[in-house]
Amino acid sequence: MPYIRTRKVARVIALQEVDSTNDAAARFVAGGRLEGEEPWNPEGTTVVTAARQTAGRGRLDHTWYSAPGQSFVCSFVSAVGADLAHDPKINGWLPMIAGLATVDALRATLTDLQLDWVRGSGVFLHPRHNLLLKWPNDIVYHGRKLGGILTQMVELPDDPSRVAMVFGVGLNIAVPVGQLPIERSTSWQLITRPQQPGAPVPDVATVVDEVASRIVTGLQQRLWQLGLTPEAYTRDLRSRVSQECWTLGHDVLVHYADGTTATGMARSITEDASLTMVDDAGRLRIVHTGDVGILPAGD
Repeated sequence: MPYIRTRKVARVIALQEVDSTNDAAARFVAGGRLEGEEPWNPEGTTVVTAARQTAGRGRLDHTWYSAPGQSFVCSFVSAVGADLAHDPKINGWLPMIAGLATVDALRATLTDLQLDWVRGSGVFLHPRHNLLLKWPNDIVYHGRKLGGILTQMVELPDDPSRVAMVFGVGLNIAVPVGQLPIERSTSWQLITRPQQPGAPVPDVATVVDEVASRIVTGLQQRLWQLGLTPEAYTRDLRSRVSQECWTLGHDVLVHYADGTTATGMARSITEDASLTMVDDAGRLRIVHTGDVGILPAGD
């Protein structure tokens, strides 16, 4: 893919095949360069993308499906202040920033390419009511997973005052129904259609380039604002994420990293981007590192 729009706002490293774009980006930062590439420049944004991943992954080492010509697979690398990245009151908002940038990019792409959302019977719905964040790292369309985000931090060998944040974004773009990776997932081609009957459907390369370029600008703007006024901006982020979080008000099953689970109803987003839930015993819990799954309606 040429990434014409994205190359105007970021450096793009387009690989044919890689284990994962996040791992490749982390190696790029830690080693200063990838084989055959110029040295990494921490100023601005670098996008590492690949036609195929052999070991794509999500949070808690979950695997991530991708296929050439069907998927959006990009890792966005930006340097941020080490004090922000290591601050437990702030760093939980970094994945949320990536999530908001992705949601906004998809909505803007829908408008730019003159598309509408479609749901089941072909009813068009308002864009803001369709595509939402599922805490902490998924993009969902009416509860069905369209994509996910994996955020990693990489120390800069020669600059202890900053770290590199790697935001890996994976989206199903043209994945057919029969190849969707999980039951409650969907694909861009299944949920959009041209506004004008008979108009051509944008090709995958165009969609990917539009989305990637807009994620870059969204990340740059939000990371700049976070660095400028972290306390005030996290308050704004909390308000926005609370409005955009599909998880809130739903029953959730929390799989903690230690193997334990808990069920209850998701209630709110906290000041540090954690999730509060009321468990089945009526106790208020704060979820920091759990992998939250939504229980089916009626369960």
